[in-house]
Amino acid sequence: MVLPLHARSARAHHPGTLDRRTSGRRIRLQTAPATSLLSGRRYIGEPILRLEDQRFLTGQGCYTDDISRPEQTWSAVARSPHAHARIKHIDKSIAENMPGVLAVLTHQDIVESTHPIPTVIGFDPAILAGRDGQVPADPPQWGLAVDKVRLVGDGVAFVVAETLAQAQAAAEQVHVDYELLDNVISFEDALDPSSPLLWEQHGSNTSFIWDQGDTDEVEAVFNDAAHTASLTLENPRQLVAFMEPRAILAEYHDDNGTFTVHAGAQSAHSIQNVLSMTLGVPVSDIHVIVPDTGGGFGARNIVYPEFILACFAARAIGRPVHWTAERSEAFLTDTQARDQRVQVDLAMGPAGEFRAIRARIAWRHGAYVPSRSLWVHISFMPGLLCGPYRFETCYLELKGLFTNTGPVHAFRGVGRAEMSYMLERLVDKAAVVSGIDRIELRQRNLIAPEQMPYKTPAGALYGRCEFQRNLDLAQQAIDWQGFEARKAQAARDGRLRGIGVSVYVESTGGAPSEFSEVRVDPEGWVEARMGTQSFGMGHETVFAQVLAERLDVDLEHVRVINGDTALVKQGFGSHGSRSMRIGGGALVLGSDRLMEKATTLAAEHLEVAQADLEYRDGEFVIPGTDRAVSLFELARACKASSDSKLAAEAVFETHNHAFANGAHITEVEIDVETGQLELISHVLVIDVGNVVNPLITRGQLHGGIAQGIGQAVFENVVYEPETGQLQSGSFMDYCLPRADDMPAMTTSFNEVPCEDNPLGAKGAGEGPTTGSPPAVINAILDALSTCGVTELDMPATPFRIWQALQGADGDRTP
Repeated sequence: MVLPLHARSARAHHPGTLDRRTSGRRIRLQTAPATSLLSGRRYIGEPILRLEDQRFLTGQGCYTDDISRPEQTWSAVARSPHAHARIKHIDKSIAENMPGVLAVLTHQDIVESTHPIPTVIGFDPAILAGRDGQVPADPPQWGLAVDKVRLVGDGVAFVVAETLAQAQAAAEQVHVDYELLDNVISFEDALDPSSPLLWEQHGSNTSFIWDQGDTDEVEAVFNDAAHTASLTLENPRQLVAFMEPRAILAEYHDDNGTFTVHAGAQSAHSIQNVLSMTLGVPVSDIHVIVPDTGGGFGARNIVYPEFILACFAARAIGRPVHWTAERSEAFLTDTQARDQRVQVDLAMGPAGEFRAIRARIAWRHGAYVPSRSLWVHISFMPGLLCGPYRFETCYLELKGLFTNTGPVHAFRGVGRAEMSYMLERLVDKAAVVSGIDRIELRQRNLIAPEQMPYKTPAGALYGRCEFQRNLDLAQQAIDWQGFEARKAQAARDGRLRGIGVSVYVESTGGAPSEFSEVRVDPEGWVEARMGTQSFGMGHETVFAQVLAERLDVDLEHVRVINGDTALVKQGFGSHGSRSMRIGGGALVLGSDRLMEKATTLAAEHLEVAQADLEYRDGEFVIPGTDRAVSLFELARACKASSDSKLAAEAVFETHNHAFANGAHITEVEIDVETGQLELISHVLVIDVGNVVNPLITRGQLHGGIAQGIGQAVFENVVYEPETGQLQSGSFMDYCLPRADDMPAMTTSFNEVPCEDNPLGAKGAGEGPTTGSPPAVINAILDALSTCGVTELDMPATPFRIWQALQGADGDRTP
């Protein structure tokens, strides 16, 4: 049935859409179809303060390390001090007899009852097949090292004791007889066929070679090009550096053979599934609860070895086992990010039109291949090879390399940040080669809105995007026309000033479907049980905004539940900027189904036809009378009559990535004598689709820009080449950006709704990280260009800038 749409204007121009005026421009706002019940309250689009912050700011947050169970024990991992060595013998006798020690486990103790962490999960590995159908290497990562260790920090024993101090002391007394092997650390080491093999059974330190595109076609275009530009780039390795270290509390229930696991994660159900595989027990026997979690960024979306060990030990000793990483362990054993060496070439026509791009990328992914890591990179990287530009053809080769370093997995903007950095650095180089202004060159080649939907030669299918408008708005916001005057003033002050631009597009999505259940509690609550997972993004607020508006109830009466496999039936969690687009779609669909059910119940309860009902303020009314029934009264009636509940489930599916996009512009100044860099200002104009909460979304943008700036000018994981020791093993040696390092930031939204979901969302979490590094480096190179500096790799530290200035042959006078 169709109920009156009291809350919406009768002037809606198209079923399922409304016009919203934003910055004087009309955009489409996706809403529910006209057959849905629509609310009178307005929460979507409002800058509401985060509801969860009251809990956090008053010390009521509950993280894994805050949880304690009766008879809880503590654990520590004995780790290898060597990057590459055979394990000849492990002597645990001293450790086993130390005070308070309950168990000392090695691989021999767990091998019969556990399995390696799967590299490929949930899909046919043939889809990852590379050149000539070669399937990538699948090295087994067990809970503890088997025959040899492959990085400093590899676990060799797991110690459980009554106290943490006892467990740590005993771990130090696990003695291992190692046979040292030569290390494979650098790109050159990994590519050298004479280097020792990390995985002898694979026969090579090249784990896979995957490519896409027609090499002959691309070569022909290059042979016919009027101009070509080439770059060799390093994309340095980064730490994830969660605010909250990884932790797990595992409990085994001997009476029914089940586990309860508390752990910070990005998906309770993913952790449940992989633990099921590695422990060899049914999924239903593992209850995973994700408490408050201090950061994810992609690297908390996998099962780490310690998770398996804690569960195994809990079952073995019959008591709960708690493990939390020390920060030094996190530096060694958290998955890391990026670490690519790139050779990229661009072919242009006589007017600077982009014709072909060719990239060969070596990826130093470390000693292991964490769950789905290869799939994530292949899913996100290749389609964005052409970025927001028109090309005739393209080619990409991605080569994986085993090294005696920490494993690399997803990190904010995975695949997309690497492509954006490569492409936007290359476009600036192409501007120099062709003699065309860098803005003009971009404008000539950007895909126009009227050309969309647009399928690139790399295979990406873009919905409506406004790349040129993003760039125009960003130039206005930073006052691009006034830059020369600011540069001249900086020169008078004895400083170099530069400005850099980055126009980017990123795919968002990941898992294509998501679950929600909407429940009405008789006690006055509406619940959203979400398959997505919050780990700092404000989900308790933004999903409450959506549901409160859809059901026309007060925000204070909505609660959001996630991260509990006993309460939420299924879910893929949060990754790939998918939560609002796909999870929000599931919530809208679930709320619509709930209202269909509630409408039927209300008509029966009031003994009228459904067409005679109106819905507003959380209740069904018969117009012109005082007769009404609220959602909560219907829930009570359901419970009283049949012990059932007023609830509805939904699974929302998408069939393609969405493509959030934007433009970054950065302005910097440099001291010629010291290389000291000052970030003056950073502008981001971003299209994330419709914005549910601009306050929270701006916070996401600020944090993402900070992470991008961190990669550009501060962060670098460094391993000592001869020993494989981590030289950047603490925050004394690994530099994260701080508040006083940040520029003045200006962020604004160019909302172009996505058409594949009812909220019109595209995704906001990763774009600020994806596009900011090239803008920063391009600005630095622009400042240094008058001195003859043309190349500079990340991180652009003061020392590296100073070195570049010393080696330049240009005039160093500002």
